[in-house]
Amino acid sequence: MEEKDLFDRALENLKVRRQRILDGKINCIPLSFPRLRAYLPGIEKRRYNIITANQKVGKSKLADYILVYEPFFYAIEHPDQLRLKILYFTLEMGKEEKFYDFLCHLLYRLDRIRIGPTDLKSTSADKPVPQEILDLIDSERYQKYIRKFKETVTYIDSERNPTGINKYCRNFALSRGKFHFKKVIVKNELGLEEEKEIIDYYEPDDKDEYVLVILDNYSNLMQESGMNKMQTIEKMSKYFITQRDQFNFNITAIQHQAQAQEGIENQKLNKMMPSSDGLADCKTTTRDVNLILGLYNPFKYGLKDYEGYDITKFRNNIRFMQVIEDRDNGAAGQVCPLFFDGAVSVFNELPLPTDKDGITKCLNYIENNIRKPINLVFMGIHIRKARVRKARMWLQKIKRVITFAAL
Repeated sequence: MEEKDLFDRALENLKVRRQRILDGKINCIPLSFPRLRAYLPGIEKRRYNIITANQKVGKSKLADYILVYEPFFYAIEHPDQLRLKILYFTLEMGKEEKFYDFLCHLLYRLDRIRIGPTDLKSTSADKPVPQEILDLIDSERYQKYIRKFKETVTYIDSERNPTGINKYCRNFALSRGKFHFKKVIVKNELGLEEEKEIIDYYEPDDKDEYVLVILDNYSNLMQESGMNKMQTIEKMSKYFITQRDQFNFNITAIQHQAQAQEGIENQKLNKMMPSSDGLADCKTTTRDVNLILGLYNPFKYGLKDYEGYDITKFRNNIRFMQVIEDRDNGAAGQVCPLFFDGAVSVFNELPLPTDKDGITKCLNYIENNIRKPINLVFMGIHIRKARVRKARMWLQKIKRVITFAAL
């Protein structure tokens, strides 16, 4: 009876999913990279993923882009298709820093204003953030996005060990749904049969809501009592399997590559692309997941060309995302070349290397917008920061002259 109930629900789910497509709804949040989307359609419910890379390549920014920003804006643009909630366990960066990253992305997304968190925070004494930017952020046009973002994304830094993270996620799920139970016959310690009530399945209050859970990152987990780092990660991974299967969460953990992967021998053999074998601290997580994505930066290792792209021209603005493992779609081995702008947390699928016009346009954009001083645009007027400072100096001189003349 148990299996029949399970399979009945599975068959019904196939019919429901087909009808959703016919009704103009979605069964996954579409991936933002068009060519790769042919192999990897998007972010589905009931999936557990890992994003991995060597140090300082952009793992967190990739997670932010494909799992936070793109789904967030898709939900705003398609409110009839997607209702979204994101639980982001940020163990590496503070919640305030994550919010600054979002503001930089928002400024770029809405007005193509390119400013990084360092300048947004007026870090340099000679580069205070322009008042126009703060006025934009305070405007109702921006505030409506900020309010929605705060409703959608919850950054959590209070729970840092597997038990605490698991408890937080379960409490969240039970606040937005309920368990259905069933009775089964089991044998007790004395070998006697007795009736016991167990969990059958979980039913969310809103079946169309997507819940994305992000953990950044495994290495920064606080160790469980009596466990080392590897055992702690293993425990967290097993919790994630249960959350995926019980609550239909989409879960993504960020996991470093081992530092040995960047050793001299690997560099000589050109074996720097992330791999399952290279996962740091705990390699067994690869057995648990549905999908592993690796991010690679050939510029970091001095390569002049890679996958047909001239790295000497792109320099630090190119990344390659590889599908390392894929249990569900058969996309393992696919490589997606990406334009990367870390200041505003943007990844865009690059034109194929044979598309000379497309490559030239991308390189021109990099040269004119990233490698030159930042141009800020307000109401169609380009304001170069250096000119603003020069104008302020002239105004101060004029004021001094006027003051002197008045005396």
